[in-house]
Amino acid sequence: MAERARLEQVRDGRAVTKDTDPEFWFHIQRAILLALKEDGILSEAQLRQAEEILCQRRRSGGAERGGDAL
Repeated sequence: MAERARLEQVRDGRAVTKDTDPEFWFHIQRAILLALKEDGILSEAQLRQAEEILCQRRRSGGAERGGDAL
C-alpha cells in the first residue's frame, strides 16, 4: 500500500502564496508534477518540459505572471 501525505496539524495559520513563500510554492508545484507523472498523466518528456518551465520561473523570481499554472 502506498503512503499518502496528510495534514497533521496547522500552526500559526496564514496564507501561503507564491509571493509570501516562493520556495514552498516551488516544491508544491514540483510535487504535483511528479504525482502526475507517477499516475501516468504526464510522460517523461512532458515532466521534463514542465520542470524546466518551473525552474525558469523560479530563477526569474516569478517575473512571468502569465498565470499560476504551468
